[in-house]
Amino acid sequence: MRAIMLTAPKKLELQDVAVPEPDFGQVLVKVESTAVCRSDVSGYLDKHPMIQPPRIMGHECAGMIEAVGPGVSHWKKGDDVVVETFFYACGSCPGCRAGRYNVCNDVKVIGHNVDGAFAEYTLANASFVYEKPEGVSFDQAALTEPLSVGVHAIRRCGIGVGDFVVIQGAGAIGLMVLQVAKASGAEVLIADLLDDKLELARKLGADYTVNPRDRDTVEAVREVTNGEMSPYVLECVGRPETIRQMVDLASRGATLMPIGFTGKDLDEINMSQITLAEMDVLGILGFCRDYPTALKLMKRGLVDMESLITQRFPLGGVEEAIKLALEKPDEVIRAIVHPQE
Repeated sequence: MRAIMLTAPKKLELQDVAVPEPDFGQVLVKVESTAVCRSDVSGYLDKHPMIQPPRIMGHECAGMIEAVGPGVSHWKKGDDVVVETFFYACGSCPGCRAGRYNVCNDVKVIGHNVDGAFAEYTLANASFVYEKPEGVSFDQAALTEPLSVGVHAIRRCGIGVGDFVVIQGAGAIGLMVLQVAKASGAEVLIADLLDDKLELARKLGADYTVNPRDRDTVEAVREVTNGEMSPYVLECVGRPETIRQMVDLASRGATLMPIGFTGKDLDEINMSQITLAEMDVLGILGFCRDYPTALKLMKRGLVDMESLITQRFPLGGVEEAIKLALEKPDEVIRAIVHPQE
């Protein structure tokens, strides 16, 4: 099969490799669509701790079952599926015993520490595969992973009907969080430096949009909330200045969730303000048991994935897609790769 192999930092090669055979509890998926994620960019740059060459990257994918391994009875060849990123969780560590396989001590993730979906075929754990809803394209279904991050974020924060939410950043994850928040009945203010992204955010349901170049976000939130500030602040940028700003946007007793991260061991944040206002700071690592809900949102038309797809490439265009995300990030929300082309 054809696959894009990361052979060294900043070096991708189109190679002919053997089609993998599914082991016990595994399925082989013929990949139709794979989205290019920021972690793919980090792996390309040798800045991702889980991605080391040689590796076939790519983890946000959808396709159809090509073959099933021993012990798999609930899937058959030809089934249209979405593949969850997780490939293996040990089942015995404290995280797994608590039902939180995303924090497994020995987790394996496709496209990270096992080969992924920038290839014509990829292996998947049969327990982490879901039926693609009718009416949802393979391209749209490939975005189930980032949408599941939005679902996980809203669930962990406990956001519901009538809650006011501030989202910093209208990139792919910020727009996913926005759509899940709106589907949950929340009122949302989203801030971003790009007017095009804010226009899209309004199309996707944002109640208020703010460009910090034109207006201070803190002042905008203060006006909208009559000085009470926001009980929920979700940071989706991963920059020190926006992480520091979270506490200034928040009400007393608020919940803060830094979804973006800077990669630094310690970000400058006012811990005294957090403590004295009894704020909750919640971490988030991807998702856990959130794919079914994300797929239901797509099936019911409560979210718009098509508007987030900005480019499409054949398999040989993976490096072009990654370089575009690096050189012109403002033009990319999610690029889709078609491995069969």
